[in-house]
Amino acid sequence: ETYRENPLVVGYFVDNEMSWVGIPRGALASPAEQPARKAFIEDLQAKYGSIEALNTAWESDAADWDTLEIPGGQNQACKEDAEAFEYRFARRYFDIVGDAMRQHAPDQLYLGCRFALIYCTDAVMRACAEVVDVVSINAYVDRIRPEMYAELGKPVIIGEFHFGALDRGMFHTGLQTATDQNDRADKYVQYVESLVQNPAFVGAHWFQYKDQPNTGRALDGENYNIGLVDITDTPYPELTAAARDAQIVALAVHVL
Repeated sequence: ETYRENPLVVGYFVDNEMSWVGIPRGALASPAEQPARKAFIEDLQAKYGSIEALNTAWESDAADWDTLEIPGGQNQACKEDAEAFEYRFARRYFDIVGDAMRQHAPDQLYLGCRFALIYCTDAVMRACAEVVDVVSINAYVDRIRPEMYAELGKPVIIGEFHFGALDRGMFHTGLQTATDQNDRADKYVQYVESLVQNPAFVGAHWFQYKDQPNTGRALDGENYNIGLVDITDTPYPELTAAARDAQIVALAVHVL
């Protein structure tokens, strides 16, 4: 309510870096009355009819539906059924959030859930793209591949990226390492250039504006050299100059 009439608010991210890995296995490892397990079992019963038919398809040996779990080694049929449930699970999540967004902020965008690359799957990404206005990903990599996520058919935005070095500042490089501040600036430019070359991407957020405290942030002790400025608010001139120039080039490319 505070922001939905604000013309400067483009939209909202809902959640951040949730783990989407292991949903089918976790559902079938849950107690019999757990809702996700029940939904998965209902899907499998509708498809196979009997536990014997499922065992044949999966090459498994479950005694009955109540004891069924994902086997240690999954054959193709099991993988396909697990992915179908993974998609259904994710689609339900994004539909619920999307309905709430359309009800409470109809003139603003649903910007997804800021996926972490290592914690999402193709089925989940596909479900997300079918509902959200913009798919958001925190991508701590050297650069974005030219055709990455073109198949989603939705704009993609980077929620977080950074590079850090140890030549001055903090005691940890962060999630992507540079050898020094000059290399850090070069890696920033290469990352932005790779985004410009991929038509699916509409922007990126650097994480974060300032270095983290020497003694570590309160949440978990992180003390990364990931700022545009250090802990005394002094800019890293190599990075800020490179960022300025890279954004001018990116804007010119998109305007053209």
